Amino acid sequence: MDLAKILETSEMVLVAIGEEFQDSSLDIYNNKDDRNIFEEYTRLEHLKKREEDRVDQAYSRLNSLLKNKDYFLVTMCCDDKIYDAGFEKNRIVAPCGSYHSLQCEDVCTNEIYPTENFKKDIDEGKEPLCPHCRKRLVINRIGVPRYSEEGYLKQWEVYTGWLQGSLNKKICILELGVGLDHPSVIRWPAEKIAYFNQKATLIRVHSFLYQIPEELKERGYSIQEDPVIFLTNQIV
Repeated sequence: MDLAKILETSEMVLVAIGEEFQDSSLDIYNNKDDRNIFEEYTRLEHLKKREEDRVDQAYSRLNSLLKNKDYFLVTMCCDDKIYDAGFEKNRIVAPCGSYHSLQCEDVCTNEIYPTENFKKDIDEGKEPLCPHCRKRLVINRIGVPRYSEEGYLKQWEVYTGWLQGSLNKKICILELGVGLDHPSVIRWPAEKIAYFNQKATLIRVHSFLYQIPEELKERGYSIQEDPVIFLTNQIV
């Protein structure tokens, strides 16, 4: 399969970034609902200062492949690496949240706050508080007890508007490392798009969840491979 050629001949490209791209350098923070803002902020600062790694290189290759294309990226990752990879930010949506945003832990309001605005307080050991109810502010990402979706909904509307424009167009759906944690967000919709649009091509790359439905096999590719390695090996 020649990915560069498929992308070149596609009118639109939908890229779905899954959990296999999630930064795992600080596993101690993963899957904890009780982590505090100081642990979270330490992680954010670490991600900012890290040296380029294999995931960064994969994103760089993807950015080159998408050059001059009409694309959109939906990412399940919360590590925010994708925002530093050179993609147009108005072409990215992160439904699982972001370390760059805070929310009220009780969601007393749907207001979302930039984490950077509270840097001084956090550096001084002061826990940021909601300006409305004075409860704690927490990272606006999936996994907190009451995740507020307000942080991504506006950009999700941009994405769905873009997707509506793909009707009867030659679209490539490139699914990279998307698992089954939240299949209704990316995996199942991707299959539905590919099924109804006869001009669509579905490329599913995953270390073990690479299978595609039988009815899509003539217009799809199932690739059992680490998606980071898969992208890094692509010739632009």
